Amino acid sequence: MHDRRSAAPTGLPVVERLVELSTRLQRMWDADPALVFPGWGHPFRALGELLPEHDVLRADRHPQLVPLLWYPALRTPGPHGEVVEVFDHLPGERDAAPLMLGRRDLAGLYGWAVITASVAGWISEALAGAAVLEVGAGSGYWARQLTLAGLHVLATDLHRIEANGFTHGFRHAEVETLGAADAVRRHPGRALLLVWPPPGDPMAAEALRAHRGDTFLYAGEGPGGMCADAAFFDELDRHWAVADVCPLTVRWLGHGDAVTLYRRR
Repeated sequence: MHDRRSAAPTGLPVVERLVELSTRLQRMWDADPALVFPGWGHPFRALGELLPEHDVLRADRHPQLVPLLWYPALRTPGPHGEVVEVFDHLPGERDAAPLMLGRRDLAGLYGWAVITASVAGWISEALAGAAVLEVGAGSGYWARQLTLAGLHVLATDLHRIEANGFTHGFRHAEVETLGAADAVRRHPGRALLLVWPPPGDPMAAEALRAHRGDTFLYAGEGPGGMCADAAFFDELDRHWAVADVCPLTVRWLGHGDAVTLYRRR
């Protein structure tokens, strides 16, 4: 299990690496529109070829997608809709100096879960315009994307962005420095949002116990995955019911996260 606080890009400054990487990947796909990985039955294609056109056209407002639009990806049907999974390696790259910026590098710039315009739009509709409180917001990237989708989001985190080991110091929105449970108690009446809460950390369970509203939005993995702790999932099972699941899941290959709307039982 990776320590999120250890995520940090190496070598060239990360923005320069992003520019170089995007250019090289575009040339690669121009030469061959499909990529074969040993052991996989289906070829990988550029993520931008597998997303709804709406998401590609609006990528300029969603910087996490750049350079992800040119990362290799797979699209498969899931239990609630389409699942698009993006991979942060190329064939043979594990045995050589990596070209790709990995998930952990990009998570420190943006967030640990992937959000697109379609996903943000679904969240806005699912919450019916309700005001949102995000705890553990990191750099504020998800808060920024949901604000662009028309929601009023108050982002909070125990750590200041400049001293937050889960980020690289990039600021996408204002983030109030406040512990999760304290934030929930101080800002009642808002829908609660948790995005990829740290594994083994009681923060998610404490925030959910303190929440007195009837709406909770969760972007992350389920029990046994790399999010939250057992107490959080016990709290979910006892007091919350799934109301809806986003019909488009965009995630990193090898992970099982989804965006789920819960209502209090």
